[in-house]
Amino acid sequence: MNLLKKRENVAFYDKWEQEPQETREKVIRSRLEDYIGLALSTAGSFYQPRIGKINFSDNQPLKNVPIMKSQDLRELLPPKNNILNGKRTTDFTVFQSGGTTGAPKTTLFSNEELDNLTLPNARGFFALGLTENDKVANLFAAGGLYMTFIHINRMLQEYGCMNFPFSNHTPADFVHAVARLFEINCFAGITSVVLDCLRKFPELGLDGIKIEKVFFGGEHIYEADREELQKKLGVKLIAAPGYGTVDTWYIGYQCLHCPPGVFHAHDDQTYIELIDEETGAACPPGKAGTMLATPFPRRITPVVRYLVGDRAQWLENKCQCGRTTPLFKLLGRGDDVLRIGFDSIDYNFIQDAALHINGLSGTIQMEKRRISGKDQFIIRVESEAHVDKHVALAKELSEKILSLRPSLKSFIEKGTVFPIEIEILPLAAIPRNSRTGKLTRVIDSIE
Repeated sequence: MNLLKKRENVAFYDKWEQEPQETREKVIRSRLEDYIGLALSTAGSFYQPRIGKINFSDNQPLKNVPIMKSQDLRELLPPKNNILNGKRTTDFTVFQSGGTTGAPKTTLFSNEELDNLTLPNARGFFALGLTENDKVANLFAAGGLYMTFIHINRMLQEYGCMNFPFSNHTPADFVHAVARLFEINCFAGITSVVLDCLRKFPELGLDGIKIEKVFFGGEHIYEADREELQKKLGVKLIAAPGYGTVDTWYIGYQCLHCPPGVFHAHDDQTYIELIDEETGAACPPGKAGTMLATPFPRRITPVVRYLVGDRAQWLENKCQCGRTTPLFKLLGRGDDVLRIGFDSIDYNFIQDAALHINGLSGTIQMEKRRISGKDQFIIRVESEAHVDKHVALAKELSEKILSLRPSLKSFIEKGTVFPIEIEILPLAAIPRNSRTGKLTRVIDSIE
């Protein structure tokens, strides 16, 4: 099957991307009503006390339904319980999300649901210009009950392009050799994995290497990383064909007109809410809120109002590409902030500060410790600069942060918190998640 040849003669991947607003609203409300009925019939013991009478014509029909959190899934799904999947105890694939220690947080997908992931996947890759002539290196995480590699690989097989299923475990020198032999022009994978791999290419030799497109997922890619890929490898396109979670479904995708962090909504796939964290009210365009997801295709384990963990805002403007799917902008995770003294330090702020300093990469980790009643703020940044320059780079970054953050500088001068500790490390020196290859960006050691 070739997904490109199966497409109907439309400007975009499918008709949903150009449906008028009135049609879209009717379909979305109809799917939401059907899905709530499914949740009540499949997992009634859990949902009936939570879901009261819903007015589906209301502009916020789920406003009185309690938010589902990560811990709920641990309590409701195997191996602990079968509450969320009713009486169904077989005929599904088990994946795991979250950390590698303690009780696993599982998620269950039927074969039909895995097949249905092809649509949002293909829609995103098509919007970014993936063609039959492209040759794609798939570096998404495989094994360890990780999910993304499996359905990305399935979609690439059916899309019509040339597919190279490397996974995140393949050594960079082997990827480099195959990329040269087959003239691979696209890389897709978890951001940290792709960056770690491609950073080794210059030393391995760039003769015969021509990388035009990098499709990333699982983590944000920062401006310093974009500049590095463009300058060193000549990459022309760096974008995210899909945004979502293993616990829910695909939520958004980028097109060629989307700036960094901006996504089209897969609103036929997932009912997306952006709500005020304090009042629970729906956020109008331009107002930041926390994201909740109700994924329509998740049938064997219905998930209603799941707390995704990311903050975002709806955008009022329409995309230049002509798609009618609404736009939202991701603003970072709600837990990507450390409270240092009385100051809240956002991960994006540290990224912006590091961007102004030549020699620093966008691979950064920040950590908070508590010592003798005072906060200690540690920042780790990877750099390809020679070790002799590390001290100077650390000093420059510290001065930049304090110049932009007078409140933090004041706390340090008063002795309220310890001076910033900055560690400049070689590339790939910050430990990654052994299962996925993701970077742990923020650590709060006193939680």
